[in-house]
Amino acid sequence: MVRTAPRALAQIGRLATPAAESLAGPVDVKVKDFFREVSRLLPWTMKNYKLDEITTLADLRKNVALLFRQNAHIKDPKVVNILIYKGREELESVALQHKQRHHLIGQFVIAPSEMRAEMHKKRDISPFLLRFYNNQSAQ
Repeated sequence: MVRTAPRALAQIGRLATPAAESLAGPVDVKVKDFFREVSRLLPWTMKNYKLDEITTLADLRKNVALLFRQNAHIKDPKVVNILIYKGREELESVALQHKQRHHLIGQFVIAPSEMRAEMHKKRDISPFLLRFYNNQSAQ
């Protein structure tokens, strides 16, 4: 039986609530806690949105982790709090089923794999193209 959205929301805990206590504490701990919240909701999301036809839970978790790693260089606590807040809003919209299946497929299944391919692709650009992209004239 598929759980209802209120039960899924209960798994998430406090959603998108900017409280004073959320600003305190080490940044790494807050990010790890949020990643755990997201990971706990992934099986429900897989079942409810029928994503198991397209991907596995391990691949979906890997793609979500890749999205987290994209912002690993950010160390400013205020910026991290904003990113966690936006992530919780996104998680809430998924749990309340405000997103459709194709939104999740494009955002969490296809896009991260394309990003991974981009990261591994060699970037051999000719000097002419570098000048062209930088809007410089030939000398």
